Amino acid sequence: MSPIYGEFTINDFAGLETLDDSSSKEFQEFQDFWLACAKRQMSLRPASPSHEELMKRKQERNRKSLVIALNTYAKRNNMQITDFEFVEEKERNLVSGMLGGYVHSNFVVKGVDGRPTLFFAEMEHDCFQEEHSVLCYLMSSDDSGCCFGCNKRARKLMHPTCGGYLGGLEDVPFPYVEEDSDDECFLE
Repeated sequence: MSPIYGEFTINDFAGLETLDDSSSKEFQEFQDFWLACAKRQMSLRPASPSHEELMKRKQERNRKSLVIALNTYAKRNNMQITDFEFVEEKERNLVSGMLGGYVHSNFVVKGVDGRPTLFFAEMEHDCFQEEHSVLCYLMSSDDSGCCFGCNKRARKLMHPTCGGYLGGLEDVPFPYVEEDSDDECFLE
């Protein structure tokens, strides 16, 4: 005799009966059918992109955002975007600001004369419109601006001395900067 749990026995729990040979066969057929459907569904899913493909996409998004920043520079200075050719990004860093997160970037551009020139850009993190470009600046050899956001994580990233960027200001707390850091920026 099966043990009784409340009103049910182990062989008849909540109206479910144990499987006999015929229902076991039906269950196996159902299981095989379900697995075949699941395999078919998985075969229809597109393959995930490779790591190299994901990196290529990221670099392309970064390049497009810098071209947008360069376009805003050209418009603000009454120049043609065709006067510039994007060459490469040198440095990039995410920084915090009073109004949100920003990207600081140094990138190289060839002008009409064919000489490479270094630019600085500050953009909103997802820059895909001109309104997301905060600042695009043609760097000079005298530029040595201070950014507390790039001071620790992107020391090679150059900033304009004139300022004008919103991220990396002294009074914005950064979670990755130690409180007692003796490594500070000083403006001359």
